[in-house]
Amino acid sequence: MRKLAILALAGLVLATAAVSYAAAPGVNDQTLCNINHERCRAYALNVDAPWYKVMVLLTACDFALGKCMLGL
Repeated sequence: MRKLAILALAGLVLATAAVSYAAAPGVNDQTLCNINHERCRAYALNVDAPWYKVMVLLTACDFALGKCMLGL
């Protein structure tokens, strides 16, 4: 059972590396991604909303930054 878990984790690591390297040619300009992320965070922090909605907006900003940097 332990060997199966180790093989599954190794496969997951290799799959993640393969997807990351395959997406590398489509990587966007990180400066533009960072500027958009800063604007998104500033907007989310200035919204007059409950704390949980602000957290959701900040999380969406982080996901958008990741997608931008990976070129997805």
